[in-house]
Amino acid sequence: MTASFLRHTLAASACTLALATGLMATRPALAQQPMQQTTTEQAQPTPAQQAAIAHDMKTVAEYRLPKDFFTRMMPVIEQIRQSRISPPETPNMTLEETIKRTGDMEALKPILQHNGMSAREFVMGITTFGLTSAVMQHPAQDSKNMPPLNPDNVKLLQSHQAQTQALIQAMGGSEGEGQQPAAPQ
Repeated sequence: MTASFLRHTLAASACTLALATGLMATRPALAQQPMQQTTTEQAQPTPAQQAAIAHDMKTVAEYRLPKDFFTRMMPVIEQIRQSRISPPETPNMTLEETIKRTGDMEALKPILQHNGMSAREFVMGITTFGLTSAVMQHPAQDSKNMPPLNPDNVKLLQSHQAQTQALIQAMGGSEGEGQQPAAPQ
């Protein structure tokens, strides 16, 4: 379940952001979660929630990933996976609430501190990375209701395609590593 922490953290942040845009249906590789349909079917966001979503979406789209994003994030991701940290419960939370909840996780604090990263940097980095890579993979579907992506982030991901794929893989593409073998299908 270690990769689920990463997927869930990304999904929790992205869930808030994606409600208004319909990104959830187009992001299975990055944010698979069974409550995708039920979340959007059960409750329509209020105008205040829509405004918060739009604000969070703009914040994430504009956030600039540091040039050393991959060098800094990969060790954090690997340590989270190895520690088997369970994700915080952050459904329907704003980006700021998600950052606070993540920062309050006692098991995560030493990993972030050891790697010189704040909860804000972690959540913003993972969310921005996920959103940017999703829109880059599905530009026609994902960019309709999106504010423009930070062009520096697009260039960063384009110029580090192998690292982008490795991070996506580490976040959920290779759950079997270090775990019990899955039953054959």
